[in-house]
Amino acid sequence: MPGRDTRTRWQGIYARHREGCTVEQLPRSPQLGEVSRTCDCEPSYYGKVYDRRARRHAVTKRNMTPAAARGARKELLDAIDKGKTGSKARIRLRDAHTRFINDAEGGRAFNKHGRPYKASAIKDVDECLRKHVAPRLGPRRLEDIRRGDIQGLIDDLAPRLSGSRVRSIVNAVRSLYRWAQDRELASEDPAAHVRLPAMEEKPRERVATPAEFAALLDALPIDDALPYALGGYAMGRRAQIQRLRWRDVDIELGLIEWGVEKDARKSRAARRVVPTVKPLLQMLRRAYKERGEPDAEHLVCPPLHKSKSGLLDTSGLSNRAITAWEVHGLQPIGLHDCRHTAATWLDTAGVSPKVASVLMGHSVPEQQRGAAPITLARYTHVLPDAIEKARAQLDAWLLTES
Repeated sequence: MPGRDTRTRWQGIYARHREGCTVEQLPRSPQLGEVSRTCDCEPSYYGKVYDRRARRHAVTKRNMTPAAARGARKELLDAIDKGKTGSKARIRLRDAHTRFINDAEGGRAFNKHGRPYKASAIKDVDECLRKHVAPRLGPRRLEDIRRGDIQGLIDDLAPRLSGSRVRSIVNAVRSLYRWAQDRELASEDPAAHVRLPAMEEKPRERVATPAEFAALLDALPIDDALPYALGGYAMGRRAQIQRLRWRDVDIELGLIEWGVEKDARKSRAARRVVPTVKPLLQMLRRAYKERGEPDAEHLVCPPLHKSKSGLLDTSGLSNRAITAWEVHGLQPIGLHDCRHTAATWLDTAGVSPKVASVLMGHSVPEQQRGAAPITLARYTHVLPDAIEKARAQLDAWLLTES
């Protein structure tokens, strides 16, 4: 345990005595004089200042001499007078983490785009900070953490985690400090200029032909085939497929509205209407009838077993599908690979890059040879009949390739 603190003859300067010092035997009175007359240890010294703005005392680090403590106290006074309150250094990372997550869940913290965090993003940021950052830096004050501390954390994590996961952890730290800077709890972000490990993930190269994709779907029961069909034929993302409800599907017109629910949208462009090609429309009609024409609020791809989230478990889906495909001697395909397949089909079918970007739900079209991205993004518009034309183009191409 630390020893006793006593006042010194200098205003706002206190002495921290070592445990067992004889000064502990004196009455605890704030009117003690200079402590050196009764002290038999070598105390350290610190300064204390009342920060009116923060409504609490701020203290300096401990120093070996009263003169050094007086200098540190003066610097602290100057910082408070200039609005650079010394109280910002008081909050520790673990406490800032808790407050940040509470603010994010309450809609009071915003992401780098100025929008509230999605529930999935909050969960990921919280996990990154709790599992990988707090155990090492949690007791440290936000203002005391430097770039070297974050770099050291990255260097230790890089051999054990993927480059993508390390980036997620660093982005979580940046999100925390962005929140802290907005509230004057930190002046700098130590993760702003760290060096990240190279991305070593293999590029997605799995693209199925229309005939191969049809064979993959035929090998699965309708409940397992439908999510893959929605990814390949309707360009759906995983979160969108999990949250798609029958109210978002118009079987008569052959249309699907993606991203109706907030958690199903990666960006504003993710909410869009796409046409359903004939193979998918047939599967949707079949599923709708076999399930007894479910209510509009029912999920199109419900979970087969009870799940905490109430959504389809895509890991279980993948395991079942891979097992079935191996039995039939088919090369497996991932749910996200189906979107890459869809993008390849749109390009091969001759759908314009601008229309394809709308159907895929991309905020900005990918650069295409022979077309300037800025022109596609700002000056090219999708005509009312372009979506229907894209459906006809893709349907015709699928028919010839199947």
